[in-house]
Amino acid sequence: MMNNPNNFMVVQNSTDESQLLGKFLYYSLADVLVKKEDFERICHALDFPYAGRRISVVDAFKNATGKVTRRTVGAGGTQEIFRIYCRDNRREGNLYSRELVRETVGLRTNRYDKLANICYDRDADRMYHDIVEDDPALDAEHLCQSMEQKFLIFRECLGRSQIDTILLHYLETLDALPISVYGKLYFVPQDKMHKVDLFEDFLEELNRANQNDKALVVNSFYVADDEKQREKMASEFYTLVRKEAQEYQERAAYLIDSGCQSASIMERWIRRIHALEQKKQRYEALFRKELSETDAEFGSLALYSQELQVRAEGIRMMKAA
Repeated sequence: MMNNPNNFMVVQNSTDESQLLGKFLYYSLADVLVKKEDFERICHALDFPYAGRRISVVDAFKNATGKVTRRTVGAGGTQEIFRIYCRDNRREGNLYSRELVRETVGLRTNRYDKLANICYDRDADRMYHDIVEDDPALDAEHLCQSMEQKFLIFRECLGRSQIDTILLHYLETLDALPISVYGKLYFVPQDKMHKVDLFEDFLEELNRANQNDKALVVNSFYVADDEKQREKMASEFYTLVRKEAQEYQERAAYLIDSGCQSASIMERWIRRIHALEQKKQRYEALFRKELSETDAEFGSLALYSQELQVRAEGIRMMKAA
């Protein structure tokens, strides 16, 4: 059964605990990586329960080689799309082996090129590599060296899965109830709050029509308007808007560099840039502060928008002539 959000409010302090059910807790560890000695120091300083945690060198090897995945589009408007990543080879005794692969996307069949072998010899406690094929689009030697450097870091640190296990053990001591939400948490600003009801009603109707066993879950909580919450939401906004601004810059640069001849496409991205600028202004008013940390990104976006506008107008004038 869906709860009525009007019965809940997220607050930071309360002198009358009898009026509260408890606290709504949400956390995300992202790609946390902390040196073991620093983690133990923090636990000791805060008196946080910690019984010790062994670092697996093999896991460190897999983590170091698993972080190289990336997707790249060929330069010069060629539209060649390829992925760079590591995949496992068969284990032989205490020798762990992976291979660095370039996967080029094709219309029907992708092409796979092996670039290097990366190995960890557990007996010798050594990670090493050998280059199989040079790739003009990628410095495989540098990438392998980078993985070896990351390995030295990972073998001295606790990562997300290890820290998450420690946190879950602590939450068990709090009689904490895991909420059946499968990973979507958003902040909706005050001027759009009234539209959340429609979103909740929509998901409730989908839940009634759902053919799978796992129920759809939707709920909302009011967030107190105080300085602490405004700072937290401003920080979240910085992260989001920078990501969007960078994506818009990359797209605008591609349209310019590739000599795009579609005025409608350029105008569509101009509108998106303008909408992002308006969103920034609304959040500035909501947080009662200038989000100056994003000014550089928006300065660049303004230049790209102007260039796209000039090109779009020029194309339309040529077509009208």
